[in-house]
Amino acid sequence: MMKIVKGPLLLVSLMMASAMGNAALGSGVANGQEKLQNLIDEALMNRPALEAARYEAIGKEAEIGPKGAYEDPMLGFAALNYPSDTLSAGNLGMTGNEFSLTQKIPFPGKLSKLQNAARHEYEARSASYTHKKLDLIKEVRVAFFELFLAYKKQDIVTEQIALVGQLISVTRSKYTLGKAQQAELLALQLEEGNFRDELLTAEKKIRVKAADLNQAIGRPSDTQLGRPELPPMPSFDFTVLSEESLLEKMYAKNPSLKSMHSELAASDSKLSYAKWNYLPDFEFRVAYMKRQPSPGDRGVDLVSGGVALSLPLWAFSKQSEEVRGASAEKAKAEKLLDEERLHLRHQVKTMYADLEESDKRMRLYNGGLVPLARQAVLSAKSSYLTGKIEYIAVVNLIRNRFQIEFTYNEALVSYHSRIAEFEALLGEELSHE
Repeated sequence: MMKIVKGPLLLVSLMMASAMGNAALGSGVANGQEKLQNLIDEALMNRPALEAARYEAIGKEAEIGPKGAYEDPMLGFAALNYPSDTLSAGNLGMTGNEFSLTQKIPFPGKLSKLQNAARHEYEARSASYTHKKLDLIKEVRVAFFELFLAYKKQDIVTEQIALVGQLISVTRSKYTLGKAQQAELLALQLEEGNFRDELLTAEKKIRVKAADLNQAIGRPSDTQLGRPELPPMPSFDFTVLSEESLLEKMYAKNPSLKSMHSELAASDSKLSYAKWNYLPDFEFRVAYMKRQPSPGDRGVDLVSGGVALSLPLWAFSKQSEEVRGASAEKAKAEKLLDEERLHLRHQVKTMYADLEESDKRMRLYNGGLVPLARQAVLSAKSSYLTGKIEYIAVVNLIRNRFQIEFTYNEALVSYHSRIAEFEALLGEELSHE
């Protein structure tokens, strides 16, 4: 059950959290590098929607006690049997002032069912708050990784421009000496222009992804951000970390499922309460009447008491409809739970496939293709300088090399993002066990 800090302690905790957040913000950029955990901590303090979910849970928790309490007793006063002609208290024997206390008491067990429903609703909101918190962490992590990829694209295109610039410099010298054609030089310059156009797109992408990350954190979109620094990359044995084992853990630990289980339990308690509404409620009354002596009456004070019970005379149009409505709410909660299980199974299947593919692609590219592509460019550059191959072959190899490097970084970011999504669904770090 979620622990909520209340009263002055809440104010103190928020002040401490703000101070910690300012310290984290001050240390978030080291040597121009953004630290992921600092941004997550800041987001958890900044996002109003998360605070709204926390206060919703607090509100539901406050309803538990009142749902199990009796209605307030009624204190009454009545002036009884005063003669209409004189309004005198001493003329008639039954004249007096009555003080009464009335208490309504539902049939035993009714209030406990309402209280159980309120408790389950609180547990549902508490789990929903946890779900929103984990979802926010995932949002920050994915935006962080996408900004990292945008910077890698800029790096790759910048290096492409530098390499083609070296070829242009060499070709210009060869053209001056009559050893290269003008068309070759123009083609290389056109290729450089294409790369510069790609660089403009990459720089725009950085601004867009930085704005997305600022939005996830809860900052203004134009806040300056340092360059993301990827956390250490976890490695998994996919013969142990299976799709079915992950799904089994999801069914047990997913906060969204927990919230829906609690909603179902709440609807079941409400249905039980609706059925018990066929049973009567009670009203107990005690009274004390203060009397004045009158002729022939010594004016002894009177006490009285009584009990009344409700009769479900309109059960066909009231209680039966309440039961029908509560049954529909329970059936709705059951179907929503079934739908969420199906959705979760689909998510696990697709995300697991992405994670496994990203892992294989990283091993393929980093283990062989990336070093091979780099070596091919170096060799082609040397061959071009000695006139052994055409410029177009070098340009193609340069494009191929950087496409391979970008694909590797895409796989790396996809790998980190899928892990972030799995951990948001699990509510804990992804592990082999």
